[in-house]
Amino acid sequence: MNLTNETKIGIAVFLAGIIFVVGVIFLKGIDFRSRDYKLTIYYNNVNGLTKGSPLTIGGLIIGKVEDMRLAGNTIAVGVAIDKGVLISKDSKAFIKSSSIMGGKQIAFTPGMTNETLQNGDTLTGSYEADLTELTSTLSPISTNVLGILERVNTTFDEPTRRNIQSTLLDISRAAKELQTMVRQQGGNIDYAVGNFSEFSKELTLFAKQLDTLATTQRGNIDESVKSIRVMARTMEESAGRFGEASKSLDNVFKKVERGEGTLGKLMNDEKLYQHLDSLVLNLNDLVKDVKLNPKRYVNVSVF
Repeated sequence: MNLTNETKIGIAVFLAGIIFVVGVIFLKGIDFRSRDYKLTIYYNNVNGLTKGSPLTIGGLIIGKVEDMRLAGNTIAVGVAIDKGVLISKDSKAFIKSSSIMGGKQIAFTPGMTNETLQNGDTLTGSYEADLTELTSTLSPISTNVLGILERVNTTFDEPTRRNIQSTLLDISRAAKELQTMVRQQGGNIDYAVGNFSEFSKELTLFAKQLDTLATTQRGNIDESVKSIRVMARTMEESAGRFGEASKSLDNVFKKVERGEGTLGKLMNDEKLYQHLDSLVLNLNDLVKDVKLNPKRYVNVSVF
């Protein structure tokens, strides 16, 4: 069978078209296999992630990214999971580099729960910066650090820089000594902390008992307080009366000092004192004479 040139060219174009379509499908990650369920993962940053990016667990591809859309302040990433792959609900979904060329993938870290994600469930994912991004982030920081070091070198002279280094070494040695002491005295520290914990528990228990005692003995406490108040009033009244008595005695003493009244005159009038003294002496002589000569004063007659 002889084919014309036009037929040959048509067949070649058809085969080229098939190869082109297969290549596009392969490069785009389009897969016509059935999917069991779909998930929506929310990210704050999807830098480098595209439609068709793979989903992996432990490096094994289990699905791909189907679509991405804005959802408020986050980005909702729709993914499709291969049939038969079960992912626990507490799994983590990280966007990370798939190769050194900069491609991105969603890598799942399995969780511990037995509950698995079902069709339509959602997750909150995280973005993991790659080495290139970290380098670009650290570059201005390193530049600033170098600038600071240059300014330090130009600002401080050699002795000052040595003093700074010596201070830093002292701080480092002190930190090491503190770490060593903590290790050596760890048991004692734990014991002290335990004692403090026990003391805190006992103090709490004592406070509860005191509160219970105050509640149960509230009536007695109120009566005691009332009795104390009555006693205080009585003592206050007694103190007032004692004060008044003191004032009266003070007035009496003042009158005595001024020579007023019998007691005052007796204490201040010397003549009256002498007369009383003479009277006492005369009475004393009279008593003696009565004892010696009773018949002189008393007559006894017998009928």
